[in-house]
Amino acid sequence: MATESNLNENDTIHPLSRIANSKIASVLDQLPTLDDVLHRQSQPPVCLYNYYIVLRDRLELEILLDFWLDVAQADILYKRYIKYANKRASTKFSSPKLPKPSISSSILDYHQRQSNNSNANDVLTHMLLLHPRASLATTMYSTTTNGSHPKRPPPSQSEMIEAVERIYLRYIVPSAEKEIIQLPASIKEGIGQHFYDSEKKDPSLYTGHPENPIIYAQAKEYVHQLLESTFPLFLRYKVFMNLTLPQQIGRLASGLVLLLVGFSLEFSLIFLNIHPWQKRLWGILPIILGVFCVITSITGIDPVWVLGFNLSETVPFQFNHIAHQRVRTILRRRSIMVSAIILFTTLIFMIFFCAVAGKRL
Repeated sequence: MATESNLNENDTIHPLSRIANSKIASVLDQLPTLDDVLHRQSQPPVCLYNYYIVLRDRLELEILLDFWLDVAQADILYKRYIKYANKRASTKFSSPKLPKPSISSSILDYHQRQSNNSNANDVLTHMLLLHPRASLATTMYSTTTNGSHPKRPPPSQSEMIEAVERIYLRYIVPSAEKEIIQLPASIKEGIGQHFYDSEKKDPSLYTGHPENPIIYAQAKEYVHQLLESTFPLFLRYKVFMNLTLPQQIGRLASGLVLLLVGFSLEFSLIFLNIHPWQKRLWGILPIILGVFCVITSITGIDPVWVLGFNLSETVPFQFNHIAHQRVRTILRRRSIMVSAIILFTTLIFMIFFCAVAGKRL
């Protein structure tokens, strides 16, 4: 009988759970996915720029996004490089005569001098310290001074080799400028072995493709999984909130100070038995502002910015318009709810301080 009752209870619970799950799924389906954000196919505030800001300011994981974008940019450049090489080969009715692939001569020379007392990771770490390089995404094919993207020729093989090396020196080697400590050692060793083997071999006999960023495919996939784990937090911060963390902290501190001032003023008016009682309303003003600051800090949403100006904060006191329709709807509903909470709390304080009889001590 107990088993039958449990089955009956499950039969009544499961349909409700399915309905709740379907509602949650329908909301998520209307929001951008991680791939939409990474490929710049989403609208503010759920966009790549805000995702980077959240990873940097709240999660301190912006290195993961830097790596993914640099590898993705290298993949795009490599496709252009291959397309141009194939086009040139078809034009000449022969295979393209490309130079022998080789890694950076500076790395080769240094490795030959230190081969007896240093491994490949130490060599490349040393080269990184001697010749630090900027991110591929921010240096290659950067914008001009007027913001337009100039039309550039396809990258050469030497440029592709340098791009692949730059990623390795920037993110993979120990003590690198932006070393990804979350990557498993097996993935790092696999990538490092590629460069180490190419150094040890005679460049004239080396038949690999050092210009191909495919060596980062496994690392890129692993980093993508890490980014997927952070994406729900990003949606929480940008879909249900429109304040940054410094703004929340500042409002909390300001709200507590304003509440202290308001309460002190109100209790002073009560125990001094100041007449008429309407003068107590002056003490309500800092209390209203204090309640507003504290509640908006806790909820992370400013109803004035959302309902009045349709704004979401990116960094402190810098904003972008809420362009995504579904996000705008969610923020407006939450703003109305937060406004109701602020008004209700303020009304309680107003009734309490105005209704209490004064008594001079």
